[in-house]
Amino acid sequence: MTDVLDTCDGLAESSPSSPGVEMPPDVPALRMFYLYLSAGCNLHCRHCWITPTFVHGKPVPGECLDFKLLRGAVAEAKPMGLTAAKLTGGEPVLHPEFRRIADFLTAEGLDLSMETNATLIDRDLAIHLKEKTSLARIAVSLDSADEGWHDRFRGVRGAYAGAVRGIGHLVAAGIRPQIIMSVCRENVGGIEALIELALRLDASSVKFNPVTPSGRGAEIHQQGQGLSFDELLALTHRIRGPLQDRYPIHLGGMVPPALATVKELLRYGGEGAGCHVRHILGILGTGEMALCGIGRNLPELCFGKLGKDSLREVWMTHPVLRQMRADLAGPFPGVCGDCLHAGRCMTHCLAQNYEATGKLVNVSPLCAEAERRGVFPPTRRISWGRGEIAP
Repeated sequence: MTDVLDTCDGLAESSPSSPGVEMPPDVPALRMFYLYLSAGCNLHCRHCWITPTFVHGKPVPGECLDFKLLRGAVAEAKPMGLTAAKLTGGEPVLHPEFRRIADFLTAEGLDLSMETNATLIDRDLAIHLKEKTSLARIAVSLDSADEGWHDRFRGVRGAYAGAVRGIGHLVAAGIRPQIIMSVCRENVGGIEALIELALRLDASSVKFNPVTPSGRGAEIHQQGQGLSFDELLALTHRIRGPLQDRYPIHLGGMVPPALATVKELLRYGGEGAGCHVRHILGILGTGEMALCGIGRNLPELCFGKLGKDSLREVWMTHPVLRQMRADLAGPFPGVCGDCLHAGRCMTHCLAQNYEATGKLVNVSPLCAEAERRGVFPPTRRISWGRGEIAP
């Protein structure tokens, strides 16, 4: 079991003309599916960025990915380089054929990762995932060590107990999951208690994701409960510095590498550096092909539908994807064009960029704010290395 699961999984860069990959030289290999198996969820989280349907434990017809469509998509994508899939949602275990899908993807030789609230994972399923599938990484959402607060944040009584129980089943089966904490002003004071809970649960790592102003999370920010620029940077440096020094468990947080300290860069390397979307295609529960889960809220970032449109044609010719690839080839806009880390950061999270600016490839909101304030580190600028900017 790999210790760390990034929100956006890192993928090894490889040539589209590698053996077994049948792609034109100007089109990147399609390495990974993000499978949003269900557009519904059994929880009603206040912060969820893709606003799944609250289904009271029962999937909504037409919002669970059709198995036959998935099977066809895998067959079409494997010659294009497909080697991995992430199972997510909504809540992926809500899919009535979840186990069949995991078994099928395993039989197809794909490496699997998963994001879940764990409330629907019982002992039998945990053992099956460990012993019968290629699941390599799993992340479980847990936002507080305070049961009542977590349940209120997740919108369903019993969410905490269900998550802890599910984590226990996974660990007993030999799967040590990562815990992901969604952070806002209301729970930021409970970070250390959450880390200590993760240690007691025998999790492999803890990752801290600030609530973004997307989907339901927009209301949290409107209420003044989202983390400010200063709070987010201070939190990240605290997690990656003194807290990581103190606790014997991997702690992660994702900010553009230009805003990380030298110690953090040495300690974390390229972890969380940026988006690998050039090699990823999202598939929503409705069968729509999308940039990622953001397509749930922004239809312009959906590119076609399985069973109706050719996945290969969409990947090779859709104008949004072609423009994105051209923009990612550089030169990068704004301060990114003068940043030493631009080649691996690639403007960080393209979905967040789009929501903030209407452009996928643009200066990330955090770096844009740092530049506006005059606190973007001069030593991360190419022009500083040339002696064009005073330190």
